[in-house]
Amino acid sequence: MVDAATFRVDARPDAGDFATGDQAGLKWDVLRRVGGHHAPDVVDLSECVHLKPYAIACLCALAELAKLQGRAIRLLVPRVHECRTHLSRLGLFRFFDCDEPDQPARDTNLVVQRIGWPPGDEGERMIDLLAPRVDLPAGVFPRIAAHLDEIITNALTHAVSPIDCLVAGQAFDGTGKVEIAILDLGIGIRGHLTRHPKYASVKTDREAIDKATQEGVTGTLPGKLNMRNQPNSGAGLWELREYCHHGGGEMTILSGYDWLTYSNCQKAIHGRLRQEFRGCLVNIRFFTKEYLPARQVEPII
Repeated sequence: MVDAATFRVDARPDAGDFATGDQAGLKWDVLRRVGGHHAPDVVDLSECVHLKPYAIACLCALAELAKLQGRAIRLLVPRVHECRTHLSRLGLFRFFDCDEPDQPARDTNLVVQRIGWPPGDEGERMIDLLAPRVDLPAGVFPRIAAHLDEIITNALTHAVSPIDCLVAGQAFDGTGKVEIAILDLGIGIRGHLTRHPKYASVKTDREAIDKATQEGVTGTLPGKLNMRNQPNSGAGLWELREYCHHGGGEMTILSGYDWLTYSNCQKAIHGRLRQEFRGCLVNIRFFTKEYLPARQVEPII
């Protein structure tokens, strides 16, 4: 029940494939809970053995929703010491009513943050995590940082999100990957895009997501500024899609009733949600050692 006072998070680790839905070890329970904006009184992580950055961002979003209601969510921490320490290093516990002490972050951690306006140098913070692990020309990193910053700016200027934007990330050096999640709980991509008369005919979340990753597409009217009086080029998602398409990583975008994963495949991998996700989750996995062969794709969320 989504309105239960205690939200007990599934004990299974994040793994599997979107295509198998509940049969996979993905945090579908977390995605459904935050996508429905249902903040419980207690979040029970006692049986968890691992949480990826997107799930951490989602749980912190629940805590932020509760704060808007004037209350704090009580957190029951994992019994598994390694998981408890990992979540503490990533900063999850400080969002909740929790007695667990903070552990110092490592250079593999992008500590979860709620980002308000103005967003600051979040792109640089992400690149500090990525750059030491990827052999790329130096000029590439400022571009990636700018694209990540634009995605955050989009969340803060288009989404009308009650919690602003949440960012979390982790380097998994053993697997050669860096994962970064950017989350808002706003009107979704389709809700924003269809405000522009040019895209008013967009009827599905799948179409809206795919449209938003094309060059120059934005819901901001031509010659106009967004709600923060800033211009918007629509380049962030498109540039990162191109980067992933050429083998540098995978990007999954989840909004409304659909998700799409872009990688070095000819076509995006698509999945349909059973319940609407009210907001937008962008999850990017950068490959730091080797690229995945075409069509051998593990969706990143």
